[in-house]
Amino acid sequence: MNNLQFLVFLGCTISEIKIYMTCIQSNTSYLLRNPINPCFLSLYDVYVVQGSKCLRELTWLIFAPNLTSIDIQCSDQPEDIRSKDKASVSEEPGIVPFRKLKFLRLSSVPELMNIYWTPLPFPCLKTIVAIGCPKLKRLPLDSTSGWEGEKGLVIRYREKEWIEGVEWEDEATKSRFLRSCVKV
Repeated sequence: MNNLQFLVFLGCTISEIKIYMTCIQSNTSYLLRNPINPCFLSLYDVYVVQGSKCLRELTWLIFAPNLTSIDIQCSDQPEDIRSKDKASVSEEPGIVPFRKLKFLRLSSVPELMNIYWTPLPFPCLKTIVAIGCPKLKRLPLDSTSGWEGEKGLVIRYREKEWIEGVEWEDEATKSRFLRSCVKV
C-alpha cells in the first residue's frame, strides 16, 4: 500500500473499509482510528464511480495525507465523506485532513449529507463540484478556507435550489463564496 497512487471503486460491493495496524512488538492487530499514523502516503487520487452502491462513508481517506483529488460520481450510498461517529476522539490537535486536496467532485450522490462536520482550511483546494447532492446542505468552509490564488476557490453547481439551500458557516463565509459560485 505504500506505493498506491490512485484508487478506483467501480461497481463496488464493499460496505466499509477499516484500517488495521499490526503492532510489531506484540504482533497484534488493532483498528487504526488516529490520523497521526497515515497509511496511504502515495495516494493522490480516489474515484468512486458508476454504481458504487455500498460504501457508506469514506472516513478512511484521513489516512491519505497527500490526497489531491476526490471524485465521487453516480453513487447512491455515501452519507458522509468523513463520519463524525467514526472519527477518533483521541485525534491529536493540529491534524488537519485534506490539506493537499485540490479538487473535490460530488456528482449524483443523492444521499450525501456531510463532507466534514467543521470548517477546514483547504489551503490547496481550487474547485468543488456539487451536482445532484440534494441532501448536502453544509460545506466544510469558513471565510478563511480555500485556495487564495488569483481566482480563489470555485464552487460549481447545477441546481439553483441547491446553492440557495446551502447553510453557510456565517455571513462572511456566505459573502466570500457566493461570489465564486458558478452554475454549470
